[in-house]
Amino acid sequence: MKTYKEFITELNKFERLLLKQGIKAIKKLNPRQSLKSIKQSALRTTRGMRSDADNPFVSPRREAENLVKQFQKTVPGQKGVNIMKLKDKTGKPKYVEYDPTRVRQGDSPQAKVTGAAQSMRGMSKKSVREMDKEIKDMGKKYNLGQESENARSILKNTGDQHSAIYKAPQYRVNPTDKKIDSVYPKNKLGAPTTENLPKGAVPDAEKKIKAKSKIKKFIRKKKK
Repeated sequence: MKTYKEFITELNKFERLLLKQGIKAIKKLNPRQSLKSIKQSALRTTRGMRSDADNPFVSPRREAENLVKQFQKTVPGQKGVNIMKLKDKTGKPKYVEYDPTRVRQGDSPQAKVTGAAQSMRGMSKKSVREMDKEIKDMGKKYNLGQESENARSILKNTGDQHSAIYKAPQYRVNPTDKKIDSVYPKNKLGAPTTENLPKGAVPDAEKKIKAKSKIKKFIRKKKK
């Protein structure tokens, strides 16, 4: 399994190459268009591909999120992209807005208000341990009981940024996350795995287009 840093580095490398090729293509088709306008157009197209369900050049988590959004958009009975079905206290269905991608990135306005936003960025094992201790102490201080344990369970399942790209943290209680979790191949114990992913899937497929790395090793110049 590739780490979060390896995924981000290789996917960014691929997007830079794609952007460069896009600028060349648009410039050739519209030579009179300004360079600034061409760059903006190519950048919008490149970033838009991140949400394409047919784009293999994304992390396993983003790929699963895109497939679920496509399901919400195309399957009869669904209410649309990022609309999640829940039940109120009486058992009647209610629909709420829930964007798993923005929640994962810690960028969802609704999730920020409710405290559900769980950004993967910078989430190290040390950070997870510190958060777990804070939740545990808070649970004891305010006698939160099961609520505190549920929060710790979700945090434990989410893990650090390296493991979070392979699973949906709230799949036990969240219908959308449960659907995302169902997309992942599972091992014999039922845990998500990349074992059954097709050969050449992201980000290894990037090697096929011979994208050269722009990252060079830093060499300090010796003083004369």
